[in-house]
Amino acid sequence: MMKTIASALLGASLWASSAAHAQVPRPSDIVAAEIRPGWRTEQGTIMAALHLRLARDWITYWRHPGESGIAPRLDLSGSGNLAGARLHWPAPRLFTKAGYLSIGYADELVLPLELTPTQTDRPIDLRAALNIGVCDDVCIPVDMEFAATLDGRGAPDRTIRQSLERRPSTARAAGLSDLQCDFQPARKGMQLSAHWTIPQQPGEEYILLEIPGSSWRVQNLPSLRAGGQLTGQAILRARKGETAAIDRSTIRMTLITPDGTFEHQGCAVAR
Repeated sequence: MMKTIASALLGASLWASSAAHAQVPRPSDIVAAEIRPGWRTEQGTIMAALHLRLARDWITYWRHPGESGIAPRLDLSGSGNLAGARLHWPAPRLFTKAGYLSIGYADELVLPLELTPTQTDRPIDLRAALNIGVCDDVCIPVDMEFAATLDGRGAPDRTIRQSLERRPSTARAAGLSDLQCDFQPARKGMQLSAHWTIPQQPGEEYILLEIPGSSWRVQNLPSLRAGGQLTGQAILRARKGETAAIDRSTIRMTLITPDGTFEHQGCAVAR
């Protein structure tokens, strides 16, 4: 038995490209959302999903929005009988909005949520607060709240399975054969360049650099292709009052192309 409640509340408008968009659309006209209850896995977790459907020409963002946009935030702290949660992001696409590269999804996003119950013989009382950005010619933040009771008794959901199958591949699968990182001084920080030796992919190529769990702020820059080498770039700035060494093994890199998304961890390629 599953009960789901979802609501969306409008936040302030971020920007508009023309006076024609002075009338900000209602969130209910842009995005509809539900929790797909899913099933219980062999590991005892519940594989559910957040399902967002977007109006035509609107996008929402991946776990990182790219050069511009609003990073999504999902708060499950109000849930009961929930020991942990893992998000399985499907491969995103590249979009150009207001002259910047954004990373996200059009039409819909099915985001699988793998939930671990504290007590396996009791359902999970899911209480979620989601903050996302949606963007067309105007971009607005949208706040949503969800409530669902998940007991994992359902059959495997084909829609969730398809989303799990669309997770990013390894960079080695795209032909990554060598990788070198270098750091150079930059204004109020340093510039990180990650040089990938990799065959050119069809269409636009963009390497996103992240340092999860770090105190460094990362501002990504456009990627550069020179022959067989593709370079991802970012400006790193320490947060005020904090300095920390950068562990190269923690740098997460994601190559996003029209033909697929490919991930790599660290500044070296295992031989």
